[in-house]
Amino acid sequence: MTNAIIDYLSITWTPEELGQVIDLAKMGASIKAVRGNEYALYGQLAQERYNVTENMAVDMAAIDYVAAFQAKFKTTMFEVGTSTARNKFHEVKHDLFNHFGLNTLDCICRGEVDRFINRLNHGLGLFGNVWSYSMCSGGLFGYPHSADILVNGQQAGKCAWGANNHGCYVSISGVGTTALDMQAVYDALNELPGAKITRVDIAHDSLDGKYDIKTARKMAEQGLFVNRGRPCSYSYIESGHMFKHGSYIKESWRGKEPTEESLKKRYGFCPDKGKSFYVGSRESGKLLRTYEKGKQLQSKQHPDWVRWELELRNKNRSIPFEVLLEPAKYLAGAYPALEFVNEEQCSIATHKRTYMTSVENAVKNGATQCGKLVNYMRHCLGLTAEQVVKQLTGHLESHEIPDRLNTIVFGDTEESEGIKLSEMMVLKRRNHHDEIYQRLTMA
Repeated sequence: MTNAIIDYLSITWTPEELGQVIDLAKMGASIKAVRGNEYALYGQLAQERYNVTENMAVDMAAIDYVAAFQAKFKTTMFEVGTSTARNKFHEVKHDLFNHFGLNTLDCICRGEVDRFINRLNHGLGLFGNVWSYSMCSGGLFGYPHSADILVNGQQAGKCAWGANNHGCYVSISGVGTTALDMQAVYDALNELPGAKITRVDIAHDSLDGKYDIKTARKMAEQGLFVNRGRPCSYSYIESGHMFKHGSYIKESWRGKEPTEESLKKRYGFCPDKGKSFYVGSRESGKLLRTYEKGKQLQSKQHPDWVRWELELRNKNRSIPFEVLLEPAKYLAGAYPALEFVNEEQCSIATHKRTYMTSVENAVKNGATQCGKLVNYMRHCLGLTAEQVVKQLTGHLESHEIPDRLNTIVFGDTEESEGIKLSEMMVLKRRNHHDEIYQRLTMA
């Protein structure tokens, strides 16, 4: 019997053709020229292959959008490193999407989702299950198109796609994950271009209730949910019914001592629907839920069943694909309190842009190398501070920072917990030579 299971999984990936366009946008590429009529090959293929005449409408479902994209890509000449490189990434991407056709790129993403659902019926899903999907009227999470994923007719997840969101999204809930071959899914993720796990829920079931809510609260009091950083947030919830009971109470009358007892109605709490204990938060990308699953399901076979469920998101962390093959190891490594799940533990590193010392050194080196130039531009050329910054950084995107500042912290520390990715405070001033900036803004 396994110590842990995957109870939820969501992934994203970018089709190869869309990835080429995005890479061009990152380089600030502009369209220099188009050789011949870029639609000639595409139109000829559609007419010959599907017998489309001038008097008939083109069957959009019969078009090979990948071939259409490739034909247009081959006839397009790009120029990189010109003045357009100064444009923002989103502006360049918008121009390229218009050139290749947003609908064409969306249809390529739709084809990728179609193939993934088909693979669920041929290897990714366990034998005997039938996977399909049903279109939804709206989008999902910013994707313009979405659908419900069904297994044997039951809701098992969601899928969405769109070029503006850089590709495809698939999520499989608890019902669906039980019908997946995780080894096959692991192999498939290694093949999909730009694949990422955006969320995974790992669950351990204490069917006999040995590790219950009281145990979780005691572990919290002992500091076993602290990973070398500041204590995380928590919440405790219980639900059930209120019940009525009576009690005899002596009441005073007109300030006199009570002499008789009267029966008064009182109400108590019966948490027969279960208790839940939460550690962490979704905002941080790491949340542990401990709840009484047996009471939730009103299970007669396992009334004391308690589930320990870890929700991991790819916020400030990269979730390795190996979590699908050895979920117990990653669940046990999430907090010291969870070591009972598995003998071997593996924690997932969180990303931080820099250490404070690295920032200080980078600012000092920048002052040494560029300080005199900045001083000349400010006082001799008469430029404002805003103009100087624009002249020196106008060609950079907001995410472009020195490589040495784009580092990884293995586990949160007291110092790294307080560092935000969008903003960092420079160390306290020491003398007038160190008064370079009061605040360093980073992407």
